[in-house]
Amino acid sequence: MRRGSCERELAARWEAEAVAAARRETEARALAALGQVSVDAGAAGEPERKAGEEEPKARAPAQPRAAEEGDARVPPRPPPTLPPSKPKPAAALTPTPTRGLCQQGKPRGKGRGCKRSSGRRGDDGVWQRAVTVDSSKAKTSLEALKISIRQLRWKEFPFGRRLPCDIYWHGVSFHDNDIFSGQVNKFPGMTEMVRKITLSRAVRIMQTLFPEEYNFYPRSWVLPDELQLFTTQVQVVKEGDPSWKPTFIVKPDGGCQGDGIYLIKDPSDIRLTGTLQSRPAVVQEYICKPLLIDKLKFDIRLYVLLKSLEPLEIYIAKDGLSRFCTEPYQEPNPQNLHHVFMHLTNYSLNIHSNNFIHSDSASTGSKRTFSSILYRLSSKGVDIKKVWSDIISLVIKTVIALTPELKVFYHLDIPTGRPGPTCFQILGFDILLMKNLKPMLLEVNANPSMRIEHEHELSPGVFENVPSLVDEEVKVAVIRDTLRLMDPLKKKRETQ
Repeated sequence: MRRGSCERELAARWEAEAVAAARRETEARALAALGQVSVDAGAAGEPERKAGEEEPKARAPAQPRAAEEGDARVPPRPPPTLPPSKPKPAAALTPTPTRGLCQQGKPRGKGRGCKRSSGRRGDDGVWQRAVTVDSSKAKTSLEALKISIRQLRWKEFPFGRRLPCDIYWHGVSFHDNDIFSGQVNKFPGMTEMVRKITLSRAVRIMQTLFPEEYNFYPRSWVLPDELQLFTTQVQVVKEGDPSWKPTFIVKPDGGCQGDGIYLIKDPSDIRLTGTLQSRPAVVQEYICKPLLIDKLKFDIRLYVLLKSLEPLEIYIAKDGLSRFCTEPYQEPNPQNLHHVFMHLTNYSLNIHSNNFIHSDSASTGSKRTFSSILYRLSSKGVDIKKVWSDIISLVIKTVIALTPELKVFYHLDIPTGRPGPTCFQILGFDILLMKNLKPMLLEVNANPSMRIEHEHELSPGVFENVPSLVDEEVKVAVIRDTLRLMDPLKKKRETQ
């Protein structure tokens, strides 16, 4: 409730008149009565009874009133007329705090101070309830989430809560039948939809319908289902253009962090064809002419917030990470195909290279901010607005390709009319800039790493976690801004 100066003056006048009336009746009796009144902690303002006093009879529920709890013994007196300029009902008035009450007007326990309220006072002086966040399943994103919650001055529940929370932050996937309200940071079905095979099929459908609009995804085939098609198409193209000497990259469908990825020059080089049934994969045409910085290949990890499916709302973080290879790049040839530190930008692979550079600077080292790359390109005359425009277009079109099946997953888990949370999710888009600055989509991650530290090897086999300032700068901002966008109390505060 808002506490206007008029209301405080009115409450003070009522209190003064009530005390004066009691004093006229019997000053000694009033003083004795006031001396016996105290407030029991957690009793919602009930007076404490002395030993030997009879238990009072059950009372009807208290009606809203403007007077203080301390005026219980004062004879009732009709309130004065409210000023005509600001008429308000008596129930809406908030009495000024008196002795025995906290600053929020709540009872204070004997021998204890006020209990800290889970909220804060806004710019207009109104006390605001803090947004509650259940972080009990946050896992690797926990530290960045904790920092973000502290910066927003929200309330975190690291071990869960019996009462519902406003936001539930999960580390891996959406599978929780116990959440019936609030917001969850995962969409049902998202992990399945961005797996390499599913993503490839979704984008290829759109490439068939809109080839010019979806030319940001490399030509790809699904193994083992399309192994024969892959072999045939490559042979046909080579016969038509003998100078074409392509390289292909094989990515296991369920792989992550560079696991199982390798390069080939010919379909006959595919390894372990007999086991593809148990571990299917995607094979793509390898991008041989990437943009290089300091003679090194790099990719871009951009963070994208899918806020809503209906209506479709997408937000792209202003900054991301650039992950660098640790060996100078050369175009693929039979001699260097196995050089993973030259061709694969995965952080989890290159961190094991002797050439990996940990740096606290955003513009140096093997992991840098994307904004530092843009600044460097801008200094060389590159049209940064065009680069950003192409990246934004790529992100939007990719999400559109995934949306139809995502809606099916969503309505299966949370049918219309059934109680359930609303969903949002941060996605990690891995993008490669070609030499001509055209962005190409590599893959989409449903659970991008939000760790803000890295492992440092103290001695062979002995590691410790060391804070990464580059990761913290980017990832804390991503989580904090996501929470701001999903703030469930934002609209309520704006309408007050």
